[in-house]
Amino acid sequence: MPASTDRGDVIHLAGFHRLSPALRDGAPALVAPGETAARCGWAEFFGALSARRAAVAWSVGGDAASVRIVPGGEAGRDPPHRASLGRALAQAGEFLRAWRRA
Repeated sequence: MPASTDRGDVIHLAGFHRLSPALRDGAPALVAPGETAARCGWAEFFGALSARRAAVAWSVGGDAASVRIVPGGEAGRDPPHRASLGRALAQAGEFLRAWRRA
């Protein structure tokens, strides 16, 4: 299970799964679109992540439920998943179709 503290990896992962940054009792969390309580900005989220020496972990190919906050020592144990060019193009196509419908 990959884990990372890299801002780009975390923000991309959150965007892909439509998760938003939040703080729950001061602890960083990534929440689903319907959850509005405790949402915060990325600066606050990464500040709390750093203060707690934590990382964001996920299952490669998993859904949003696989994303979780773990102790920072787990970060970098597995290389972060990088989307293939084909998958990236498919995601871009999905985005454009959704944008055109809006």
